[in-house]
Amino acid sequence: MQKKKLTQLYADFVILSAPFYRFFYAIFCKDQRGCLPRRLVLLISRPQDVELLIGLYEKAQDNQNVSPTFWVVDKCAKRYPSVFTELKKKNATIEIVVSIKHLGEILNKLMWTDIFLSTVESTAARYKMPYIITRLANALGLSTYTLQHGLENSGLTYCNKIRGPNLRFSAKTVLTWGPTEALPVWLSSETRDKAIAVGCPKTLCVTENVSSLTTGVRPIIGVFDNLHWNRYDEDYVASFLSHLEETARQRQEFRFILKSHPVSVRRRSEKLKARLSSMENVDVADLLEREGPALTTSWLLTHALGVITTPSTIALDCALANTPVAVTRYGLDLSYYSPLCLLDSADDWFRFLDHLTEKTSYSRLKQNGECFRSRVLIPGDAAANIIKLMTS
Repeated sequence: MQKKKLTQLYADFVILSAPFYRFFYAIFCKDQRGCLPRRLVLLISRPQDVELLIGLYEKAQDNQNVSPTFWVVDKCAKRYPSVFTELKKKNATIEIVVSIKHLGEILNKLMWTDIFLSTVESTAARYKMPYIITRLANALGLSTYTLQHGLENSGLTYCNKIRGPNLRFSAKTVLTWGPTEALPVWLSSETRDKAIAVGCPKTLCVTENVSSLTTGVRPIIGVFDNLHWNRYDEDYVASFLSHLEETARQRQEFRFILKSHPVSVRRRSEKLKARLSSMENVDVADLLEREGPALTTSWLLTHALGVITTPSTIALDCALANTPVAVTRYGLDLSYYSPLCLLDSADDWFRFLDHLTEKTSYSRLKQNGECFRSRVLIPGDAAANIIKLMTS
């Protein structure tokens, strides 16, 4: 706690000093801001940000008026070094790894920057780099953006007792995936006034899933979880694990593959790891020896007959991949996921699997996905919408 307070005090000092720094910088140095191409910084603070922002980066590269680059938060770089591998595969420019220790260097680089975009900054994490850099960019007069990072984004499309309507975003503009008129009634007027609907620039898998029903191999059921999230109580977690174990054991005609959120994997206890490893007919993606293709989210969505997931953006990914999906509810208010299939019991898991093998029910599940997608996502090229907004 003391470290967080010291971080905030140091950041506040630098941010308060920024306008004066900018004033003297303009006197003694040649100010390049405002010249074309406009310099755009995209901040990576979670491994999922690569998939979310790489399409935007590529679109910006194709625009002669924008020069994009990536910054990576130091904690993300240390915990998930694969971020660099993924970015290098796309020939993306990674300029610096940012940390509170290098706030002076960040200040200097922002003097040559026109636009700054992050995905998770808010008052819920005042001491973290996305929020600090956004405030610093504001103090220097940059255009600042926060992009919705998930289907249920705290303070934007989701709230609880801890992170509710009082949460605020520092960025001057908040970019949403869905129509702004569909934002929840509890949203603050400040955030609502900042919001602009652009769609989701995430590089999503939209290829029709390859059904294994006719290939002679067991159909795959993808199971996704983000059980690290504090919205789930012990009963929810226990129900999810119990129903996964029971369903996989009884429905041997399917192959169950569990893919956990990166944070869930990192925080997984040895006890839970042992339990998952012992589950019959459940392959845990991050624990498997790599003998076949890498069990990425995209691969699973294009090869699974159907998907069962805890509440998450995976539900939207499934809808875009035209893969039937069910969301585990267990007493939560999941009206936001309507009209997708919601699961409250082991019988519901069994029933969903039965629907996957019945032609009419299978088609209905796909239709529900299409309805869900059209409700929570505006159509069109989101990356192009964002670049147009930034350069207008």
